[in-house]
Amino acid sequence: RSEEELYNINSELPMLEHMEKLRGGHVKPTPVIKPKVLKPFILVKSELQKQVFGAGFPSIPTVTLDEYYEQELRRVVEEQERQKAQPQAVEPEDPDEETEESLQKARAWDDWKDTHKKGWGN
Repeated sequence: RSEEELYNINSELPMLEHMEKLRGGHVKPTPVIKPKVLKPFILVKSELQKQVFGAGFPSIPTVTLDEYYEQELRRVVEEQERQKAQPQAVEPEDPDEETEESLQKARAWDDWKDTHKKGWGN
């Protein structure tokens, strides 16, 4: 611990001597150089890419809120008109009701399973 203190004192001596010279006017302080402020830029391969991706971050909105609302309203109205124009699918009254076709399909599957035991395949 005392060795660390001696090291610190020895490293502070040149700094104190320099500060004394600065106060006496023997040495001029070095001016602080401010770094040049750089503006971000985007490299683009073509004008088309520049038009598509825009100016980069932050990008400028492409439509206003009113324009977006109008587009959404038109889209919803068109979707509703399309649904009205399509004929409605006729659903069976009771989805659990078995039709003759579904019964034949179930029986054929059951027969197939009887003749093809599990694990007899590949």
